[in-house]
Amino acid sequence: MDDMILFAEVAETGSFTRAGERIGMPKSTVSQRIAQLEGRLGLRLLNRSTRHVSLTGSGQVYLDYCRRLRAEVSAANMAMANLKEQPVGTLKITCPEVTASYFMPTFLHGFTTQFPRIAVELIATNRHLDIIRERVDFAFRVGTTTGQDLIVRRVSSIRRVLVAAPAYLAAGGPLREPTDLLHRRCLVHDAQLEWVFSSHDTPIVMRPPPAVTSDSMGFLLQSCIAGGGVALLPAYVCQPSVAAGRLMELLSGWEIPPYEMMLIFPNPKNQSKAQTAFREYVNTFDFSAFAAVR
Repeated sequence: MDDMILFAEVAETGSFTRAGERIGMPKSTVSQRIAQLEGRLGLRLLNRSTRHVSLTGSGQVYLDYCRRLRAEVSAANMAMANLKEQPVGTLKITCPEVTASYFMPTFLHGFTTQFPRIAVELIATNRHLDIIRERVDFAFRVGTTTGQDLIVRRVSSIRRVLVAAPAYLAAGGPLREPTDLLHRRCLVHDAQLEWVFSSHDTPIVMRPPPAVTSDSMGFLLQSCIAGGGVALLPAYVCQPSVAAGRLMELLSGWEIPPYEMMLIFPNPKNQSKAQTAFREYVNTFDFSAFAAVR
């Protein structure tokens, strides 16, 4: 293969000497290797004179193949150089458990496919970890968070819906007003003890009597599907169950304020290539699933 590339250099420069200078090889070595190449092929590729070399008919045909090979080798070397420059390392990311279960698999698969040399350590927890002390690179959190040397970026609004299983509703009758919830079994997330509804800009703020309280959205979803009561859930979590008829959306004429998903990370001074790559990936990702409009 190297001799084919060497031959292309000789053919294009018309000189063993100039070809040798271009690739850093003595003239005698260039001449010897081309002679060996001709011997292996059983064909004369070059006409030689004291001052110049020129292509034979066979040499012209062979040159076309050599040029293509040289271009492929150059492209391969460039690809390997780009691969070597790809971001590498491990990113420590934390997010709520519901986000880890219902959103992160697809999101992170896209990221690690694009950046295969970056490993991800995902911590699924509803606790607010100390990002600096625990050396977390990125945290997805609901609501605003502030802290020294922390950068906060809004990712997306998250639409919420009130849902219940058809069997539960059949046993207790329809819900027409938010106040009807006072007489229903409510499945409440412990970070959302107040439920807010508004109609014609008139808000109703209520604390539904919890039949079950949990810090797990996944548990509340499955309890709701099982007919355990009424739950206020992120739309992107319960939308498949609504579409399949396992859950029904309630009080659709009332607006429920969304909450905000934020990305939090330490001050980007001296940021690694892996961290920069993740920030750029987030900036270009389509988070419309969180908004989940009707």
